[in-house]
Amino acid sequence: MVRRRAVLAAIGGIAGGSLAGCSSDDPSESTESDYPEYTDVPDEAEEYLSNTSNFDGTGVDRTDADEVSVTVGARGNTGYLAFDPAVVAISPGTTIVWEWNGRGGAHNVASPDDQEPLYSGPQVNSDSETYAYTFEESGTYLYVCDPHRIQGMKGAIVVV
Repeated sequence: MVRRRAVLAAIGGIAGGSLAGCSSDDPSESTESDYPEYTDVPDEAEEYLSNTSNFDGTGVDRTDADEVSVTVGARGNTGYLAFDPAVVAISPGTTIVWEWNGRGGAHNVASPDDQEPLYSGPQVNSDSETYAYTFEESGTYLYVCDPHRIQGMKGAIVVV
């Protein structure tokens, strides 16, 4: 497992939006259109995300990437209360980096019901927070923002 908290500016590209999946400074723009569609979403993920407004039954296919970004605080669920993309398909060994954009209040990333393996820590309101996890095992990994669970701020990683 890889865990890190870092300032995005240290990585570079935050101002210009050059990080993977960041096509502009407008958080309402979805990263999903930038990548191939993933249509084989497992039933458990579809059911889990059924009340998530930015989930349309598909995800993005990033099985070609070593590292994938997911926005925390994207537009959805009647505010900036979504992860974008909601579903990402990846290969084993890929690192997902959740990147806070400072919108929608304080957020975190956690496995539902405090199950392993995901936990970014207590909720934070930041535009420079990141949390990374490398997925080594195939399977479906569900996650949630604890303070916005009831609003539908949930996501899924599918390791194929």
